[in-house]
Amino acid sequence: MRTLRRYLSLQIASASGLVLLVFLGLLFFLDVINELSNTAESGASLAHTLLLVSLQLPNRAYEVLPIAALTGTVYVLASLAASSEFTVMRMSGLSPRRALTLLLGLGLAFSVLIFALGEFVSPIAERVAATMQARSQGGHFGTNLSSGLWLRNRQGGKDDQMINIRSVTASGELRGVHVYVLGDGAQLLQTIHAASAVYQSGGTWLLRQVTSVAIPTQPGEALDVRHEAELPWRTSVSPSVLDVLLLSPERMSVVDLWRYIGHLRANGQAVQRDEIALWRKLLYPLSAVVMMMLALPFAYLHGRSGQISWKVFGGIMLGISFILLNTLTSRLGLLASWPTWLAAALPYMFYAGSALVFFVWRVQFR
Repeated sequence: MRTLRRYLSLQIASASGLVLLVFLGLLFFLDVINELSNTAESGASLAHTLLLVSLQLPNRAYEVLPIAALTGTVYVLASLAASSEFTVMRMSGLSPRRALTLLLGLGLAFSVLIFALGEFVSPIAERVAATMQARSQGGHFGTNLSSGLWLRNRQGGKDDQMINIRSVTASGELRGVHVYVLGDGAQLLQTIHAASAVYQSGGTWLLRQVTSVAIPTQPGEALDVRHEAELPWRTSVSPSVLDVLLLSPERMSVVDLWRYIGHLRANGQAVQRDEIALWRKLLYPLSAVVMMMLALPFAYLHGRSGQISWKVFGGIMLGISFILLNTLTSRLGLLASWPTWLAAALPYMFYAGSALVFFVWRVQFR
């Protein structure tokens, strides 16, 4: 039995690795073409483009590894079933329960690999790629809004600061900082503009070339305008918070996403979208286990060798449908205000339960 387990594990790992390489090669080629078309006007070199796209491969592997594992496993099991090798294995003692246990163990191994890619390798590679891109664009990180980054900072239990940061340099320096201090009823009390800001320690930034304007609260009072070379500024906005803002929630690590959610909660902001992203990050490695459960029934679908390609195609479609449903339930959960854990876990429960029911039905009644 140990020989059978080793043989099956090696076959599935080899096939899944080969499928993963094919997927990554195709995605790498498409990303290079897309990046070259986007950077044609900037004059970026081919070597820079290739390095930038290469740094995206860990995230690509994180995304497609579950489908690659499903495709490779379906191919191996369908091939063994078509050649009657799997029948011989069953006669040699590979019971359905042992086969399920074997595939679940492989799924857990793939899950550990997926977690490592998503939690450690991919975020580091993404930050290196973002830094490279920032330096090639004049040393500034790009943002989704032309007006820069917008943040809320709560002090003393009140929403009393709205912060706008025009850009962030590759070294972590802020450029074009605007702070709007609000009072009761969102009344504007003070504006602070700084040409730049560098982080000191303990939640303190040092603003440089500062212009502050105090808005009078009583009629007849004049504006109080002050110009200072440097001004300490205490805020809950730390470099780590700014760091995660430069990545989408789906590409953050679990620790960074948890820290960012804590910052949003402390400032009274909506966190449902980010909580769903956190649950998806936590559950996504388990998608490999679900893929193994989906693949196992293919070993009990007997057919001619010519049907292997159709089974592999069906396996790929199953994997894609799982990813699509995972995205759909997240959007529906956000719109319908479902519990965040349910919106993230529903596809896993549906596909794992369906695969297990079909497997039991196939083994017991067919």
